Amino acid sequence: MSDLVHDLSGRARDMNAGLAIFDKSDTLLATNDKQKTIYPFIDYSRSVTFRDIVWECVRHKKFSSDTIYSDPDRWIGYAENLRRFNRFWQSFTLHSDGRVIQITYERLEDTDGWWYQIRRDVTSNVQNSVRGGFDSLISLNGGGVLPPSGQPSFVVRLLDALPYPAALLTARCQVIDGNQSFASILSRGDGLSMVGGRLCIPNAPTEQAELAKRAAGFFRRRTRTPITLRVSRLDQPSPYFATLSEPPAQSVGNGGPMSGILLLTLVDPDILPAVSARAVADLLQITGSEAEIALALCSGRSVDEIAEDRGVERRTVYNQVSSILGKTGLRNQAGIVRQVTMICWHFGSRV
Repeated sequence: MSDLVHDLSGRARDMNAGLAIFDKSDTLLATNDKQKTIYPFIDYSRSVTFRDIVWECVRHKKFSSDTIYSDPDRWIGYAENLRRFNRFWQSFTLHSDGRVIQITYERLEDTDGWWYQIRRDVTSNVQNSVRGGFDSLISLNGGGVLPPSGQPSFVVRLLDALPYPAALLTARCQVIDGNQSFASILSRGDGLSMVGGRLCIPNAPTEQAELAKRAAGFFRRRTRTPITLRVSRLDQPSPYFATLSEPPAQSVGNGGPMSGILLLTLVDPDILPAVSARAVADLLQITGSEAEIALALCSGRSVDEIAEDRGVERRTVYNQVSSILGKTGLRNQAGIVRQVTMICWHFGSRV
């Protein structure tokens, strides 16, 4: 197995990434110097397990998510199940110092249950991508973690890869396909329905007209940045946030790019994974107070409602929104909502 360890170590070195290789009992077999600089408080001279590493990270307040600290055993169990049911996985972890670490995990074939993790700092990449329209289906520089031959050839439907309701539409709002969560919303008639195969907002004609206009003109715009709209719901005060965007340049499991097709995603603010204001502030490079405003917008609150909740003048909130737009380069409140939503799905607490 020395050749395998040497090969993985070389790949990690080329990417300036930390490497940890474990056996089937989760005992650390090998690591590199970069891993030790990311987690310098771990004593690698003794026998160390994956659980030991996580507990040391908890003890040193390394993570930004409060959920991990409230129930570390449950979080570790979640990570163990992830390895049990997936051969390859990639995610991002936000550290308490504001750094974003990309974690790649893979179980190794032709070994007795060995697996490895590669960790690398992608903070600047994430911050730039968040400001540029962070696409939740595309891992940041993820293709460079392993050469294609080293990755499993999963075939995943584009829509099933999303954690929230999603559908593919034509420019005339004709529904081509949708995932199970999207179908569930349609079946409830909760603000959205289908008439003659087209997506409609029957109880809000103004919103319906805006959806039709935006979909029809999406590909005629000079820049095809995502568009976020509010969709009123029948029984809930908070709206859905509907985002129209292009599907990823290479569709997953489809074999070719999609042209002239829109990706519609729906987010219910009431069930977004929780993320701290500090995390939003770190990723968007804004102040803590501005991050609280951004999170309030993402929860469906209007500027007037936010001003009332905070006991300040309406103009004060508008000034803070303007400051967020100026610092991030986003165009409007919908852009703020879209970016904070992506942050919640990537870095929010799910367990």
